[in-house]
This record gives sequence, structure tokens and C-alpha cells, in this order.
Amino acid sequence: MSEDRYFGAPWGTLLKVVSSLVTLLLLGFFIVLIKSTNPLSIVPLVIAFVCLLFTVRGYTVSGDTLLVKRLLWNTVVDIGMVRSVKINTEAMTGSIRTFGNGGLYSFSGQYRSGKLGFFRAYVTDFKNCVVIETAGNTIVVSPENPELFTEVLRNTVHGT
Repeated sequence: MSEDRYFGAPWGTLLKVVSSLVTLLLLGFFIVLIKSTNPLSIVPLVIAFVCLLFTVRGYTVSGDTLLVKRLLWNTVVDIGMVRSVKINTEAMTGSIRTFGNGGLYSFSGQYRSGKLGFFRAYVTDFKNCVVIETAGNTIVVSPENPELFTEVLRNTVHGT
């Protein structure tokens, strides 16, 4: 049985810029709305809080499972039937978010692109993207040290 391997999820420049600007914008909306005693003044803070909960903090490769570390829980991804694992720094280029978060503390959810088709993203840095193709899904992650992550994944998961 192989040992679990943890990889951090550092934020790239785009995520830092988008998250900072949108957080400031939401804070500004909150201040304006609270001054006007609008009952919806809490909505900007709720949006920021919910997105913060879904941030990607890291990844753990554990046998046939990839754990995507969130703020308070792990998202479990079955990677038991891996067909390929490839570093692809352009994996998110030209992709369209169909459901999920487009840059407030992470790029995560369901996306679509001409190159990858439909895929799930758990990304914090476009420059570190790794594409994992399984029997039924395509997953894009962005671990620190994508070369080592790819090697560990290939050596850990059965059938690769």
C-alpha cells in the first residue's frame, strides 16, 4: 500500500488579482448597502464567505482517491481508472465555466473547452495545471510541483 502524498495549491497571479479585486468590490457593496440600511446588505459578505469555503488549499493522493482540500472539508475524487496524467499549462485557456467559481478564491466547478470537452476544475494557478483523464471524467488540478505530482499519481494509481 502506498503512502499518502500531500501537495499544496499555491495561488497564481491571476487568482490573487481577481480575488483581491472582487473581495474589495463586495466589501464596497456591503458598506454602501449597510449605510442605506438595505436588508440585502449582508449578501456581498455571504457571497465572499461561501466562495471562501470552496477555496482549494491542496491535494492528497491516496491510492485510488484524490482528496481536494477545501477550507473545512475534502472533496473526494475517484481516480482509480486513470487513462492519462499530463502537465498542461494551457489546460484552462479558452475554457468556459458552466457551473462553479470563476476566480473568487479558486477556479473550481464544471468547465468546458474545445480541447478538453467537459471537465471538473480544482485550480489555483493556471501555470501548474495537471490534466487527469479517467474512464468517465476529466479533472484539472494545479498542485505545487506538478512534475512530482504527476509522477506520484502515475506510480500510486493502479492501471497506469
